[in-house]
Amino acid sequence: MTFRLFGCVCGQFHSPGAGMGMAGERVSVPIPFYVLEHPDGVALFDCGLPTAMCDRSESYLKALQTQDLDVTLTPEETLTSHLQRLDIDPAKVRFAVLSHLHFDHAGGLRELPNATVVVQRREWEAGFDREASQHYGLRKRYFDLGHAVELVDGEHDLFGDGSAVCIPSFGHTPGHQSLRVRSRQGDHILVGDACYHCGVVESRQFPEYSDQVAMNRALDALLALREERTVMVFGHDPDQWGARPVLPGTRA
Repeated sequence: MTFRLFGCVCGQFHSPGAGMGMAGERVSVPIPFYVLEHPDGVALFDCGLPTAMCDRSESYLKALQTQDLDVTLTPEETLTSHLQRLDIDPAKVRFAVLSHLHFDHAGGLRELPNATVVVQRREWEAGFDREASQHYGLRKRYFDLGHAVELVDGEHDLFGDGSAVCIPSFGHTPGHQSLRVRSRQGDHILVGDACYHCGVVESRQFPEYSDQVAMNRALDALLALREERTVMVFGHDPDQWGARPVLPGTRA
């Protein structure tokens, strides 16, 4: 089996434009995760929203709405549905590499019962620190589920062959990481929320709660890794995912 990379969209995030560093009173952006099909096992980079958010009465979804935020998820967009279309058994996923512990990146963990969670040590520790977890919105109900956890410090070669390497990109949260993927499809840097979309490369309009200095440093370091054919895949960039999403309460 050759090494293959797939991108999947697990719902949409709806926010005031300023919160995403975008023009417009209100915007919708994709919530992606990525599937790495490697000869030594299947790995995911992030795992999208929890399936429970297909139900509009889900408790944290209601809490988001009080902050003028929202997400939408259909049964066809869930992590398990995407994996089934790729003919991958969720129970056989070997690694769940998390860029960080926000609910829209760790929420699908419940659907990966046997995966080892690969996360930066400082991110995991922040998730269990009361002050840090409250400041950055790291909620244990979505990531502290009893999985085996591999804590890494800095760069980490996931399969030991250079095909998938975790790159620390701290700032959005204390231990955010990105992933550099090398395959026959080319060199991809899965940036995660170190940069929401391509416009932020120029504007450097980062979330207010994040460490602005660290985010600038991390983004510069990621950009310096680019080679001639490198594709930078940003965290929530509508222009990289084709069709424009539909806002809640409207029809396509």
